[in-house]
Amino acid sequence: MRVLIFSNAYRPTVSGVVTSIALFRQGLIEAGHGVHIIAPEYADYEDEEPYVFRFPALDLPEALDLDLSLAIPLKTTIAPTVRGIKPALIHSQHPVVMGGLAATFARDFRLPLVFTFHSRYELYAQRYMPIMPKLAGLVTDELVKHYLEKCTYIIAPTPSIRDFILQEYETATPVEIVPTPVDLSQYHDLEPQRVRAALGLEKAELLLYVGRLAGEKNLNFLLRAFIRVASQRPQARLLIVGQGPIRHNLERMALKLGLGKQVIFAGAVPHSEVPHYAAAADVFVFSSLVDTQGLVLIEAMAAGTPVVAVEAPGPTDILRAGGGILAPAQEDAFAESVLKLLADRPGRRALGEQAAQAAQRYTVPAATARLVSVYEAALAAR
Repeated sequence: MRVLIFSNAYRPTVSGVVTSIALFRQGLIEAGHGVHIIAPEYADYEDEEPYVFRFPALDLPEALDLDLSLAIPLKTTIAPTVRGIKPALIHSQHPVVMGGLAATFARDFRLPLVFTFHSRYELYAQRYMPIMPKLAGLVTDELVKHYLEKCTYIIAPTPSIRDFILQEYETATPVEIVPTPVDLSQYHDLEPQRVRAALGLEKAELLLYVGRLAGEKNLNFLLRAFIRVASQRPQARLLIVGQGPIRHNLERMALKLGLGKQVIFAGAVPHSEVPHYAAAADVFVFSSLVDTQGLVLIEAMAAGTPVVAVEAPGPTDILRAGGGILAPAQEDAFAESVLKLLADRPGRRALGEQAAQAAQRYTVPAATARLVSVYEAALAAR
């Protein structure tokens, strides 16, 4: 089967969507399928992997502090490439920009269109349009609903998101659950002490967040909750790994809250280092309310690190099999859950073992097999 993926972002951008594309591509190729990707180009970046076709785009890092490229979706420039690839189906990762182009080509070439519902788009719109957030959410909902009508199959990463899609958009398009996988081969011979020594955190009670530093991740909440943790556990440290547009704001906020020495901003690290960072932590903390799955939760759990997450659809599904604590979206309640784990070493160890076991459900071959079954159903339906 030859699959053509359209995405608004790909390497070198670091994000959950990019990780999902890369891991599924790996799984599909290992299963004998062909995978081609069309994504925006990035200045001074050359692909090492084959069959990645770049779309003309504008880099926006200096103006907006975003590691993104803005695609210029001119159909005529990419049409010869699509014809040459001769895909069996098209897989879209976004409902706008490149996603719109994917839908157009699927229609023109009479191909099945599979779409992965990666985000709560209406919540993103409300956060990034603060002047008229409700209107932004309503407009986004209509846009997404219209897009879903064009699809042959929709992929939801968790049961909660599947239920949300069916209830919110009342779509007649089939919705199947395919979780994003984790490459568990990276979780052997972990070196937590190396990470702690490099950061001077050998004796710390270490909380870890890994992810994009952006408004929708609710990191202001995390810093405020950490005030109570730090006041009761002087050895507690919050290690924030990642880069994004609000990093400087978060650094200023940490200083203003008196957490300058207790919060460490490590910046972005290679994805291959994430397992070692996860293993170094005593607790992984996650405050986002909008992530549809929260791939970083599974990555932390695979390292045997228990999780404390704000109660939201994605984390609720991930932690259903154990491995962590769901806390209400209240700062004191979240801090209390973290303090409970830090004070209970045997309980923390048991929860970590439970987390590692739960993560085994997300292997690349298992998730890829579920994805292929959706592709086959889409081909049969078309």
